[in-house]
Amino acid sequence: MTSQMMVDLVPVDEDVLEALLALAVAEAEPGEVMPPASGESATEPRTTWTDLRKGAFREYHRRCRVNRHTPVPEVTWAVKARGRVVGAARLALVDGDPTAREVGLWLGRSYRGQGISGEVVYWAVAAAQTMDAKRLVARSATRSPVVRRSLERIGFEVVDSGGQLVGTIGVP
Repeated sequence: MTSQMMVDLVPVDEDVLEALLALAVAEAEPGEVMPPASGESATEPRTTWTDLRKGAFREYHRRCRVNRHTPVPEVTWAVKARGRVVGAARLALVDGDPTAREVGLWLGRSYRGQGISGEVVYWAVAAAQTMDAKRLVARSATRSPVVRRSLERIGFEVVDSGGQLVGTIGVP
């Protein structure tokens, strides 16, 4: 018997932000969940949480909040399942194409492999439709067969490009 996972995307207000950061510190590495902090190289391994990285994590999510008055190029949400914050999702402009959005997702280790990714893509497609997007792009530097199968199972067409997996899916 399979169970349906209830997944919601919620705005990252200050309370949700602290829950998201606590999850990230406990169940993910900085390089999995955020871009490099100011002054860090994109190629530098980011495997430990420092005060600088925690501050950069907070600022990144504050900068990516939905804003009705000033559109932002990237929006993040916390992912909730069973009433708990389990990760974060984002939509960003991509490839200089106003009809394309990149979807990104990270989940705490204990929440991976439970079908949450597929539910998040469902929500991402709905959000992308409100932005008049025609396609979603997903990129992963992890080129494992598990990641490829996961993207394909969700419906992405996946290719190996420039050392990463790149998936695309049309937005109806």
